[in-house]
Amino acid sequence: MSSPISRPLIPEGVRDRLPREAARMRRLAARLADVFRAWGYREVVTPGFEYLETVTAGVGSLGRREDLYQFFDRKGRTLALRADMTTPIARLAATKMAGEPLPLRLSYCAPVFRHRSGKTGSANEIWQSGIELVGATGAAADAEVVAMACAALAATGLRGFKVGLSHVDFVEGIFAAVGVEPSREVAMKEAMSARDLVTFEKGVREAGLPADREELLLAMATFQGTYEQALVRFSSVGNLRVERALQQLGKTLALLSELGVAEQVSLDLGLSRLLGYYTGLVFEAYAPGVGSPLLGGGRYDHLLADFGGDAPATGFALEMDRLISALERQGQDAGEPSPDTVVECPAGREAEAMGRARELRAMGLVVVVDLLGRSGDALLAYARSVGAARVVDADGATMTLATGLEDPVKLDPAREPGRRSRSVTYNPIH
Repeated sequence: MSSPISRPLIPEGVRDRLPREAARMRRLAARLADVFRAWGYREVVTPGFEYLETVTAGVGSLGRREDLYQFFDRKGRTLALRADMTTPIARLAATKMAGEPLPLRLSYCAPVFRHRSGKTGSANEIWQSGIELVGATGAAADAEVVAMACAALAATGLRGFKVGLSHVDFVEGIFAAVGVEPSREVAMKEAMSARDLVTFEKGVREAGLPADREELLLAMATFQGTYEQALVRFSSVGNLRVERALQQLGKTLALLSELGVAEQVSLDLGLSRLLGYYTGLVFEAYAPGVGSPLLGGGRYDHLLADFGGDAPATGFALEMDRLISALERQGQDAGEPSPDTVVECPAGREAEAMGRARELRAMGLVVVVDLLGRSGDALLAYARSVGAARVVDADGATMTLATGLEDPVKLDPAREPGRRSRSVTYNPIH
């Protein structure tokens, strides 16, 4: 007999999902998929791993290859688990779907993999659900994607969420206006992406800038408010990219107001997305009590060019586990459904019990057959433990597990000649 495995049974950063957790996630994914279909988005599925050059396409200076799970195929080529869904869908849109009419509206629900060994308890396998809009540019396309993000979060029952908008050109324009040297700029953007204001402020102080430029950088990193407030603070910067970004944000906000989500959306100009392929409007969604963003996305107009395509694009990804945590904090539980019925299965009468179960399932009920031969109080106790509403005994009698419950289940005696059909109410002992 072999010895038990001594090392941890699963690697750091991944987890098993027991039935209740798995059911909760699948139910949420189904609600999100309903929203995506209602907006005309079609689901796609891409491989879990691809060539390294595909996975790293478009990440730019903020992409970290050491965060990838890499390995080799039999021919010595370097492969990597996908770290996000945007890049593989960009590849798909630029190649196999290149001849389809634009815009492409695509959706997905899948895990991505990022190595975060330095962060205790962080997830390296991240389940995401999201969409990509390929082939449309301008404020209308940006507004559709942001409004969809709001609709998706609302469909899950989440309350009090907020979506913050920023723009890549706004951030780039501010950095250009103050004249931060490139090496410091990268570190400061990483701090912004992590919402690490202490590290960002340290970088500002160490940059050796005049006081007014330090103040401008800090104002950018901390600004959260209305479009009018942003104009008052930043319209005098004198940078063309900043001016254009503010104009585009203003147009998008106006459309979002028409779409009925203005109360959920505001400007968050210190927002900086870590991946380097973003080119325009970017956004993140937060919920009360959850420190990390539930959802993030934005425009990436040049990523398809890495795969031979030429189309603008935008989209978002929602992190399922963070959403589940947010819903739990609000007292919501979309866990697994309990069985409706437990069917008694005495020895020698297995075929009879399974026939009854088949009949009940045909009525749309969730039915389990007790395969351990329990009867009487033991069978009733088991039914209560799994949350069943009723028990069907060996003779076909239906016993409901709540006082005064009117049970609609009536087995058809004609289906099995000689079998009784009756309903008995069972008063459980509490």
